Amino acid sequence: MGTDDQIHATQIEALLFAEGGMSKIELTKYLGITPEELERAIAVMRERGGERGVVLVDDGTTLELRTAPSCAALIERIRKEEYNRDIGRAGLEVLAAVLYKNAQTRAQIDFIRGVNSTQTLRTLTMRGLLRKVTNPQNERSYMYEPTTELLAHLGITKISELPDFEQIQKQLNDLETPHPEVSEAAHEASSEELPETSETDHE
Repeated sequence: MGTDDQIHATQIEALLFAEGGMSKIELTKYLGITPEELERAIAVMRERGGERGVVLVDDGTTLELRTAPSCAALIERIRKEEYNRDIGRAGLEVLAAVLYKNAQTRAQIDFIRGVNSTQTLRTLTMRGLLRKVTNPQNERSYMYEPTTELLAHLGITKISELPDFEQIQKQLNDLETPHPEVSEAAHEASSEELPETSETDHE
């Protein structure tokens, strides 16, 4: 394998880590390489595998990074701890932001709360209260939306049955209205600067 294959393998790994699963067509497009070069880079990634904590999953059209089977027990233990953990005030804030806006990106949720919500979003997603969906405005990012399990837990059948739905939704819309010039990319950049530890102040 040549130096270019090594470089491409590193770039692919970085993209998969940052964006989640990506199709081979997307990867060849973003990296400006041929399908043959992509396959060589994939071979390099497999050779690097060894005893790493992640493995490359290839279903023929899409590539993803997943945790290695050898780490399954550790991951399961951590997930059980997440399930047993009280979602706290931070979790309630995130659920409210998503419910009353129906679907939100992490950056939008961070903007409403004023703190980084990554940890809380992970907990709520693992519990099946929220789910990640592709952002229709930007296919390289995700949005979080409420699950039917969450609605059932709240005893409602549709979002509009939430208490003071129209009033709170309007307040959230007004919160974002004074900042029309702020793009989603700017939101993402600003949320990255918010310290994860600040979220504990809202627990």
